[in-house]
Amino acid sequence: MEKHKGDRKETMIMKKKRNIKQTIEFYVMSVAILLGVLLTIVMIVSSFISTDVILLDNLQQMAKASSQNVGANLHLLTDRMANLALEPALTEGGSTSEEKQKVLNERETRIEFVWLAAYDLSGQKLYGDEESPDSIEDKKYYSYLTQTGNIVIDEPYYENDIWQLCVALPMKKNGEVDSYLVGSYKYDLLNDVLSNINIGMTGGSYIINEEGTIIADKDLENMQKHENIYELHHSGKNKDIFDNMLNFQTGSESMRLHGVSHYVAYAPVPGTNWTLIIDAPRKEFQGTLFLSLFVCIVLAVLLLLIARYVIVKMADSISNSLSLATGRLTSLSEGNLKDEVVLAKTNEEAQILTGALAKTIASMDGYINDIETSLGYLSEGDYSKEVPDSFNGDFAAIREALISITESLNDTMRRINHSSLAVNENSSEVSGYAKRLYDGSIEQGAALERLIESIQSITEQIKHINENAELVKQCADSAQDKVDQGQEQMNVMLNTMHDIYENMQEIIKISQLIEEISSQTSLLALNASIEAARAGESGRGFAVVAQQIGVLSDQTANALKQTGNIIEQANISIEEGLKTADATAASFREIYTAAEKFTGISNSMAVVARQQKEAVLLVTAEADKVLEIANTNQQLARETDETAAQSLTQAEELGEVVAAVKLRGGTLE
Repeated sequence: MEKHKGDRKETMIMKKKRNIKQTIEFYVMSVAILLGVLLTIVMIVSSFISTDVILLDNLQQMAKASSQNVGANLHLLTDRMANLALEPALTEGGSTSEEKQKVLNERETRIEFVWLAAYDLSGQKLYGDEESPDSIEDKKYYSYLTQTGNIVIDEPYYENDIWQLCVALPMKKNGEVDSYLVGSYKYDLLNDVLSNINIGMTGGSYIINEEGTIIADKDLENMQKHENIYELHHSGKNKDIFDNMLNFQTGSESMRLHGVSHYVAYAPVPGTNWTLIIDAPRKEFQGTLFLSLFVCIVLAVLLLLIARYVIVKMADSISNSLSLATGRLTSLSEGNLKDEVVLAKTNEEAQILTGALAKTIASMDGYINDIETSLGYLSEGDYSKEVPDSFNGDFAAIREALISITESLNDTMRRINHSSLAVNENSSEVSGYAKRLYDGSIEQGAALERLIESIQSITEQIKHINENAELVKQCADSAQDKVDQGQEQMNVMLNTMHDIYENMQEIIKISQLIEEISSQTSLLALNASIEAARAGESGRGFAVVAQQIGVLSDQTANALKQTGNIIEQANISIEEGLKTADATAASFREIYTAAEKFTGISNSMAVVARQQKEAVLLVTAEADKVLEIANTNQQLARETDETAAQSLTQAEELGEVVAAVKLRGGTLE
């Protein structure tokens, strides 16, 4: 049975240990997982945000650089056309059309124009390649030429199975425009810049005009569609971004194109009304990001596993350290104070706990040893030993209790000793009285026998007074009964008066104690008033309370004074009543004596009456009864003497027991 109890206790300890371990693991792992999840979420969000910011910033810089490259290439084309327009053969009036055509052919071969031609102010061709159009009147750049009178770059167009780009500028003679020089370049010069912009796998780059129409794209098939970006990607947010593009702003945004999120960067092409746009799907840049995030999550999981391993080890260490204390506390709860506490060597709170537990158990063991020693002295009858002064803190109450018990036992044994002495003395007196009663009973028996003989001799002489003697005897007996009842009632009344007197003395003591308390209360009220006066305004309320307490104390003192007067008068009355009761009792004793005398007289008369025959017989029977009573008294006296002797023996034995007890201040005698 004990083994099963031990097993259950060990199981409970193990469960507690596992519970502590699991609690530590649960909370620490929960915090670690929560922190891991939060850090992962923050990392993912920050990664996406930083990726967007970096890519948009890089795309913006790329768009700006690419637009500048496009502008530089276009500027190169315009410079070539400007240099050609400054040829003397073209500007001087003495050159023939053939000479001018020769100059154009030479430049066309060297610069790789598709065609070159000169047109008059109405847009009709003056001279040039056969591939050049006969009129440019319907061309968009012609209207710009006539309006601006400056170099104009036309939008790319597809003609003769080739994408071309026209540059036109006015030629002046004598400061006046007299014709227009138009040259068509291959689109490759512009497409090379767009083709070199490679963003992602499916990223695109294209140029739009001032209306939002795509005029250049590295994918030539898209150029033939002439799509408008407002119609192609219509939405409120996209419209605002497209408006910024057409307002020649530089920027980068994240927007949805064809239902897919794209990074879009844009920048105006210098010297034109065009805007270069670069876009790339976000998912192409997020693949690597997702891979890195996956790697980070895997690493976080690995770190959590490592952390769990470390936490389990730490929890084992903590729970093992705590099990040292809990196991010892369990054995302590079962009353085991002897086993030593195994100290935890962790340099942590567990070591402090086990050390404090060891000190606590050592202190409790010392306290219990001191209690056991003190109780051992008491059980051996030695009440003179002092209780050790080794109890600290709340345990000092135990020492006070032991001291109180010892002092109470000392006082009790002294009282028992005094009582045993008194019993011894009383037993001796009772034994003496019993002997005297026994001797008296013997003498009384002999006297009664002599009395019976005398009664028989005077039987004849008392016959004539028989009736009178009987009457007198009856009256004497009745008077004797009344006197006995009065004596008993007077004794009761006298005892009652003594009790009242003693109670009145106690009331006087209590009244004096209340008077002292009232005096102290008055003094405290005075001190409180002084302190309240010192406190100033903040003590005003307390001063009122102190004043009321003083008033109540004075009223109490006056009431006590009146009560004392009443009690004093009552005490005087009681003393007078007591004296009167004593006097009455003395009178009753005198009456009792007189009644006894009267009874003696009646008995004398009865003796005389016994002269009658019948009276003599009756007196003889009564004398026999008296003789029997005397014999009974003799037997009772003998038994009383024996009982007194036994009481004396027991009192002596009790005295010996008390004398064997060692008390403070010496052994009792």
